[in-house]
Amino acid sequence: MYNQFFIFLVFSFLLTWNIFPFTIVLSADNDGFLSVNPEDYYTLEDYGREEESKVSKQLHKENNTSDQNALPPPRPPPPPTATTVKKHPFNIAVTSDWGCSADTKKTAENIQKKNPELVIAGGDASYHKSSQCWFDIIKPFKSKTKIAMGDHEYSDTIGGATGVINQYLKPLNLQKTYYSFDMNNVHFTIIDPFIDYDTSSVQYQFIEQDLRNAYNNPTIDWTFVVESTPIYTSPAQHPGNSTIRNIYHPLFDKYGVDIVFTSDNHNYQRTFPLKYNGEDGDSSNPRIVDSNQNNYHIINDDDDDKKNKGVIYLIIGTGGRSLYEIKGQAPFVAKQDDKHFGFLNIDINGKKLKGTFYANASILLHYHYVNYQNNIIDEFTISNTNEPDNNKGFDKL
Repeated sequence: MYNQFFIFLVFSFLLTWNIFPFTIVLSADNDGFLSVNPEDYYTLEDYGREEESKVSKQLHKENNTSDQNALPPPRPPPPPTATTVKKHPFNIAVTSDWGCSADTKKTAENIQKKNPELVIAGGDASYHKSSQCWFDIIKPFKSKTKIAMGDHEYSDTIGGATGVINQYLKPLNLQKTYYSFDMNNVHFTIIDPFIDYDTSSVQYQFIEQDLRNAYNNPTIDWTFVVESTPIYTSPAQHPGNSTIRNIYHPLFDKYGVDIVFTSDNHNYQRTFPLKYNGEDGDSSNPRIVDSNQNNYHIINDDDDDKKNKGVIYLIIGTGGRSLYEIKGQAPFVAKQDDKHFGFLNIDINGKKLKGTFYANASILLHYHYVNYQNNIIDEFTISNTNEPDNNKGFDKL
């Protein structure tokens, strides 16, 4: 009798288990024994749907931040040692308004001699319907080249915007005409001034967030912006663009941009460190932060100092297309030259930087020959350390 009842009880239990599967959790009671606690019961199909729901909720949580999270985040702590950026010395070359002339070829040859790790083409490359002649000239360093859009990319290239994509972006493996990237301890932001860039535009939102992130990144010591339209200039072919200046210079001040590379005027100009000045609705007279001609020492003792150091604006429209006369010198310009083609070389060694403009030896008789030692037209240094000797650390570069 008892044996039959026990068999019936076991059979009923096994039948219930198969019909209503449930998950179990093994937990230890106070006496140390394991007990079985049914947590829930559902079919395997229900289990799959629940897991999918959990994943969806997690993605929704990660991709939809609150308004509070949209504010500038606090400065993050330094990354672990394993991910610290190696700050070895390196150099970059910058020039714009290239063309496909004999002077262009000379500029490219001189760039190659410096063997830069990066070449910035700041706008107006071939001046032809096709980019091919320019890519032929820069072939030795094409793989190291990044480009910003100039007006001639849009006006000369066959096919308009589609042509720009096919002729310039795809060959350089770029997706958009505005973008950013890091190289060692330097952050680069590329702006396209020929598509919508006002404060409500997608491009502005990208640029603002990008500069904010770079400012809050402890591994970034330098932030450079590339944009082809002149923002500040001595009197020349093209005036400074007040619209882009009023929108972006305050942003550059806010997020500690160090240098802005511009072009379009076919000459070389370098300003003092400048801060935006929009008094009386006129921003053409910026505030000069440091009137030293060549050496700038920035000490960042606290977070606010980085915002108050001023931005150096460079025009490097000397790639080889032609040269524009400079008809006077603006009070905010420290150095200018309208007689020579060439490029700016920037040596970077940790928190020290040295810029050198190297001029080509003149090819055409109506251009002036270089009378400077080693074809150097301009030199300047920037240091954001407490070491007073700006040139220390560049003797081996």
